[in-house]
Amino acid sequence: MNTLLEVNHLEKSYDGTTILHDLSFKIQKGEIVGLIGKNGSGKTTLMKAILGLITVDSGEIYYQKKGNYTEEKEIMNEIGYLLDCELFEYMNAYDNLFIQEKYKNSEKNKDEITKLIIESLDFVGLENNKKKVKGYSFGMKQRLGLALALMGTPKLLILDEPFVGLDPVGVEKFKQFIYELNQNKNVTVLISSHQLSEIEQMCDRYLFISDKNVVEVNPQFKNQVTIVISKETAVLKTNLINNVELEGKTIKFSYDIILINQILSLIYENGLSIESIQIGDNYIEKLFREGL
Repeated sequence: MNTLLEVNHLEKSYDGTTILHDLSFKIQKGEIVGLIGKNGSGKTTLMKAILGLITVDSGEIYYQKKGNYTEEKEIMNEIGYLLDCELFEYMNAYDNLFIQEKYKNSEKNKDEITKLIIESLDFVGLENNKKKVKGYSFGMKQRLGLALALMGTPKLLILDEPFVGLDPVGVEKFKQFIYELNQNKNVTVLISSHQLSEIEQMCDRYLFISDKNVVEVNPQFKNQVTIVISKETAVLKTNLINNVELEGKTIKFSYDIILINQILSLIYENGLSIESIQIGDNYIEKLFREGL
């Protein structure tokens, strides 16, 4: 795979308190990567460091194998973000986007910027009208924040708690925007959220910040299958099946259609019945609560 972002041995402290210690990871092009961890674990600090909004004590961050990328305007235009989004409440959506784009790309003319703005607003389902942002619902403001992040279609999109304050319909719409960007435009996404079920559904893999460092979570747990049968699993002849966890009346394994068929056959051959089947075991929620 092709590495888009690489973080090596990052260190960051505030007032003598270590926030991030010897933190390293890579993100490949085209991935949707979830960043999880408890409040104060350093998620936002890490995102700000990637964006060059704060300095780090030591370590390196490379974007497309290039260090010091935050000093190059052209490269930074490839990175969109929704992070502590501040909007001009007494302006409309168009003016909010125009000011940002003109600041980022002063050489662009008005027609070029207008085209980008219309494309971004259309994508997030906002009209280009004169309604001031102060009259927007929270969900509309979040969508405008996403439109700001998408100006010019970035290659990397960094989202910090994008689902906060959204109702279930708004969450689903926002997720659909992200899916479409990833699938149709190959935008790489790093997303942090406390809505763990959404993260678990969306992401290819997860980075768990624990004890000031990052642990990569094996994506095989994303689709764990749990089958509860009518008797103790000890009665099953499972010597031909690997990677299966048996405990009491419960069988657990990573989703695989061939393995499912093998286990179902064993259950019925032994004259047993199935009490329940669950695909997905809230693994990320458990990880968040209990740690590794």
